[in-house]
Amino acid sequence: MKKFLIAAIALVMCAGNAKALDNEPEEGFTFMGIFGMNVSKLQNHEYNAKPGATMGARVDYVLPYAHGTYLTAGLDWTMKGGKKSLSRNIAGTDVDATAKYNLHYFEIPIRVGFRYNPLDNLGLFAEIGPYFAVGVGGKHKLSVDFDGEAANKLEDLGTYKAFKNYGYPVETFQRWDAGIGFRVGAEYNQHYNLMFGCDWGLADIYRDSYRDDYYQAWGMRLPKVKNFNFSITIGYRF
Repeated sequence: MKKFLIAAIALVMCAGNAKALDNEPEEGFTFMGIFGMNVSKLQNHEYNAKPGATMGARVDYVLPYAHGTYLTAGLDWTMKGGKKSLSRNIAGTDVDATAKYNLHYFEIPIRVGFRYNPLDNLGLFAEIGPYFAVGVGGKHKLSVDFDGEAANKLEDLGTYKAFKNYGYPVETFQRWDAGIGFRVGAEYNQHYNLMFGCDWGLADIYRDSYRDDYYQAWGMRLPKVKNFNFSITIGYRF
């Protein structure tokens, strides 16, 4: 009986491996467009997470004789940043406001991945690798919950370009960013993709001039602020 069970398990494993080989993705290049949403946060910063959008294009190359291993690179446009709620008492009146950083980046992800097809029409994959990004626009925006000339002045003071160097005490960021990310997902019928991913920024995005000016003004060193991003995207492979 024991020998029979061992033989049965071995037979099942061999059949599974043979099926996996039958369903291996074909080698060569494919292209994919993606679109979705993300939730980003400025790590070591008082602002909370905020939702945004992302879209881009990918090119994948399945390596020959590598049993599903592939290389992928792309170009993405993505929104990052953070937001927080404010409450102040001004001249005896409680005033609520929302401060928000909207940071727009072009990113180039470069990753290595592995794909496994458990069924003819279903593929599962995972990938990891670095990304490089440049900020191409964005603002810090302040919105208050009352109207009038005083409200307009407050909003004007709290609204500025996020990557422009105004000098202390206006807090802005450098444009360049880099980090590491991973993605897992599933593909149906060799075209339709659903993906989940995380990116951890490794670069301190504070400007050196702002950091130095802050230290001179307050005698304290600012923590390193880095981007973090979680994304859910759909894609179509051509």
